[in-house]
Amino acid sequence: MAAMISYPETLQFRQAITDANNYACPSSDGHGKQLPVLNFIGTIKLHGVNAAIGYQKGSGYWCQSRNRVITPNNDHAGFAQHIYPIADEFFIAHVLPDCPTIREHYQYGDRIVIYGEWCGGNIQPNVAISGLPTMFVIFKQKRSRTYWLDPKEWTNIKWHERSIYNIFDFPTYTIEIDFNNPELSQDTLTRITEQVEQQCPVGVHFNRIGIGEGVVWTEWTNTGGNLTFKVKGREHLVTQAKALVSIRVTKLTNIDEFIEYACTENRMRQALDYMREQNVPIEMKTLNIFLRWLGEDICKEEKDTMNASNISAKEVIRVMTKKAEAWFMENITESRKRNNRQRRTGKN
Repeated sequence: MAAMISYPETLQFRQAITDANNYACPSSDGHGKQLPVLNFIGTIKLHGVNAAIGYQKGSGYWCQSRNRVITPNNDHAGFAQHIYPIADEFFIAHVLPDCPTIREHYQYGDRIVIYGEWCGGNIQPNVAISGLPTMFVIFKQKRSRTYWLDPKEWTNIKWHERSIYNIFDFPTYTIEIDFNNPELSQDTLTRITEQVEQQCPVGVHFNRIGIGEGVVWTEWTNTGGNLTFKVKGREHLVTQAKALVSIRVTKLTNIDEFIEYACTENRMRQALDYMREQNVPIEMKTLNIFLRWLGEDICKEEKDTMNASNISAKEVIRVMTKKAEAWFMENITESRKRNNRQRRTGKN
């Protein structure tokens, strides 16, 4: 039976700095704690939709998007339609033979979940991989609900003939981060992100010119893949942060400044993406769903900023609603105009 095992949210660098406290050890002088010095692997962050294939012995396989189990008849962006006909063969011929750890835990009855980005085609616009044939790019694998599998176990899992790739097929990066002095890593993280944004390395692989979204950084040796963070390029940020790589919480002076910072067009477009994933029509009668997701996302992702700025969730919802409702209405109007133009010109 399909059992949804959601992919966790990926943190910002400033939040990873806070989480690094969980891996601190006593300082050499016996006073206080010494934060760790950790080595991270950076992989290209692709702009598509989060998707996964799950397997369990005796229960078969299932597909999922970020928030729900999907099927060919109740799909998201065509992922299940692509995977269902090949899921068994992929696992039997391309996963189990190449990964003894997965094979062992699968035999024990553990759930195996293969996460990746379903991207290309018209899934997301304005990036280098837009317009390429749709592909599933594996970026992480989990057994049960808790344990990430080390990349050494699964970097060979792919099936290019069926448009299944591995994120390690493409360029990767490394950085050592001293969490006692995280500011020393800011310039390197920023430089790498700007390079990826200027020209997506995955696009280069497929001979496509265009921008990339950013980089995801993961530490494996000491944290088992649990300490991870993302750095997006300027065009994909969901806040009006002054720096790509912030090490401290932004403190804002009032609620209007906070809404300008947090309630951005990119974030509102993410709310529309959520509605599409849930098969919710984007129209005025579903405005409440749009506002609810947007408010929850802002209050979750920017909780530390809200606390530092002494701003309550109630204030956020009140002021956000006016801005977001106007944007939502404008988006619907523009969509109708675009659809009317397409009908007049006979385009689909």
